[in-house]
Amino acid sequence: MKKTLALVLAVVMMLTAIPFAFAVNTEKPFDNSLFYKVNDDYTLHYRVYEAKGEEKNQILLIHGFCLSTATFEGLAEIYAENGYRTILVDVPNFGYSSRETDDTELMDREDVIYALMENLGGTFIVGGHSMGGGLAINLATDHPEAVTGLVLFAPQTSFEGSAPSTLFGSKPQQIMMEVVRTVILWFPTLIRYALVAGSFSSMEFAKDYDITKITDPFTIKGTGAGIAIMSTHTRGSDLEKLKALSIPCVVVTADKDMVASAENLKEIIDNSPEGTKVVNFTEGGHMMMEYNPTKAAEETLPVIEMCK
Repeated sequence: MKKTLALVLAVVMMLTAIPFAFAVNTEKPFDNSLFYKVNDDYTLHYRVYEAKGEEKNQILLIHGFCLSTATFEGLAEIYAENGYRTILVDVPNFGYSSRETDDTELMDREDVIYALMENLGGTFIVGGHSMGGGLAINLATDHPEAVTGLVLFAPQTSFEGSAPSTLFGSKPQQIMMEVVRTVILWFPTLIRYALVAGSFSSMEFAKDYDITKITDPFTIKGTGAGIAIMSTHTRGSDLEKLKALSIPCVVVTADKDMVASAENLKEIIDNSPEGTKVVNFTEGGHMMMEYNPTKAAEETLPVIEMCK
C-alpha cells in the first residue's frame, strides 16, 4: 500500500513538473489589458472597452469558474457600441490575475474587486456569469451605494469556507489541482466536449471555438493550487439583502444549462429585487452570453438603460 501511494505521489509530482512550451504573454495578454495592484499579494488583470460616443454609464462584468475576461469579449463590444464603458475583470486565481499561495494574506474576492472599483471611481452596473454572478450579488449587497444595477447570467452563489473546504485547500489537494491543470493542458479536446455538453449545447459552435481562451490561463503555474486555496475562504450570499435592494436587475437562464444548480438559481430568482426581469435562452447552455452575445445584449440592455 505504501509503495502504491509513493508511486502515485511520484507520478503527481512528475506531472506538475512537466514544462509546457506555450507562448502566453502574461504581461500583456490582450491589447486592452491593464493591471491594478491591490496590495503586495493581489494584482488584478482587467480590460476596458471604452464607450462609443457619449458615455451613458459603466458596467463591470465578472466571469465564471475556470474562465476569464475572454468570456465577455463579444458582449463587451456590443455594450461599448451602445455607449457603456465596459470593464472585464479576472477573479484572483483565474485568467491573468495573481494566484493565491500558502504565503498570501487572504482577502475576500469581493474586497479585491471592490478595490479596483474604488480605484476606477464612480458607480457601476455589475454583471456576472455563474460564480461571477454570486460575486456580483455580494458586491451589490456589500456596497449598495456603488452598484446601480445587476446583470446576472446563470448566477450561482458560493458555499461559505468550511471544514471540508479547508481540507480541500491542503497541500495534497493543491498538488492534485495542479495535476488537473496539467490534464486540461494536455487534453483540450475534453474541454471542447464539455463545452458542448454543458456550456454551448452546439457542436458547430464548439468545434470552431478558440480553446486557448480557456487553456492559456491554465499555463500559469499555481493556478490549480490557487483554486484549491480559494475554496477555503469563499463567501456565501445574503439573499435577504439582495431582495431588499431597489435596483434594476435581470437574470438570464438557459434551457440547456447542465452546469448551474437549478435549485440555487431558483433561490436567487425568488430573492431578487422587486421587478427583476427573468430571461430564458432556449439555446446556448451555461455560457449563453458567449454563444449568442447579440441576443444577450438585446435582452439585457433595456434593464441596463434603467440604471442610474
